[in-house]
Amino acid sequence: MFFWFMCCLVNMWLISASDEICPELPPVDNSIFVAKEGEGQILGTYLCNNGYHLVGEKTLFCNASKGWNASAPECRLGHCPDPLLVNGEFSSLEPVNVNDTVTFKCNEHYVLKGSNWSRCLENHTWVPPFPVCKSRDCGPPENPTHGYFEGIDFNSGSTITYYCEARYYLVGTQQRQCIDGEWSSTLPVCELIREAPKPAELELEKALLAFQESKELCKAIENFTQRLKKSGLMMEKVQCSLEIRKAELKTKMLS
Repeated sequence: MFFWFMCCLVNMWLISASDEICPELPPVDNSIFVAKEGEGQILGTYLCNNGYHLVGEKTLFCNASKGWNASAPECRLGHCPDPLLVNGEFSSLEPVNVNDTVTFKCNEHYVLKGSNWSRCLENHTWVPPFPVCKSRDCGPPENPTHGYFEGIDFNSGSTITYYCEARYYLVGTQQRQCIDGEWSSTLPVCELIREAPKPAELELEKALLAFQESKELCKAIENFTQRLKKSGLMMEKVQCSLEIRKAELKTKMLS
């Protein structure tokens, strides 16, 4: 408290010099307040005494239009904020000093994600950051497009099985297991089953191959025509088949 009043007396002229625009801030126990004037406004900074940490805004400013931008902070006992772990516990409940280390442990049915310890540093922060306690059970899994899973138990250790709709086949792992709150492996996908080419389409493939194998254009056209006649394919059928292929290729390029 003594330090706060000393700094207030030294810097009171800054606040009064602003034609009483800035009201006097309330004292904050266990802190030092330092104020300075610059660029038409007053800046005030709270510094907590050793063994205390700041809660709230450290630096406040006051100008002619708005007054102070925030209320005064607090200086709470402990160099760093109190440790926190939901669904778990930590080793120390005493006020924290510099270089103090705490260890963390999760409650039953929860698994620790992150470091199991943290240390209080000079800058009032904990390093590494506090961990979290995550449930060992899993939430409902996703369904692949054109697929589904069977299983109603999502607890730790449970297994689900994936299936695909008619005309689709499964690519990936069919079964997934809940392990420490996460599903094993990646989500499988269901891909469309391609139908086997029909005899007419096979003959068209041969005709196109014969056309490509010929180096001379006239010879290529002759080979292509002979193949079509031999297979009994009509030009209308060929044109229709080519249009279907063109549409399929365009769809693949857009997807």
